[in-house]
Amino acid sequence: MAEIARTFGMSAGHIYNFFASKEAIIEAIVARDLEYLLALTAELRAACDVREAMVARAVDGIRDNLDPLAAGLKVEIVAEAARNPQVAEIVRRADEACRASLIETLRHVRTKDGRADDEAHLAMLAEALAAMFDGLLVRA
Repeated sequence: MAEIARTFGMSAGHIYNFFASKEAIIEAIVARDLEYLLALTAELRAACDVREAMVARAVDGIRDNLDPLAAGLKVEIVAEAARNPQVAEIVRRADEACRASLIETLRHVRTKDGRADDEAHLAMLAEALAAMFDGLLVRA
């Protein structure tokens, strides 16, 4: 809260004029990130060559996840989720939505390759990709 207040030149108490709680701030940040990821996966699925679009956007994802400022905030949110059940639920719901969209995107790639993977296999592929990008956050 102190860092947010300092960044925007206001008191920590003034922030609560815009958000009801610390959890509401975190929920807004998580929602913004989720909106971006859902739009990205929808964009990938709409591409003529989904695999090529995924590879092309991977470089952006790596760069974005290695940004220390953005990474620090995301790691702090995950740390807060470990202590706060309300934040854990916010993060869990966003993760489920993101994972479902990524699985759908992977299904498009695999179908165009002539493969019909079962849900468990697609879920494992999605988990591996998520782990890779989440790991970049920690490295940043």
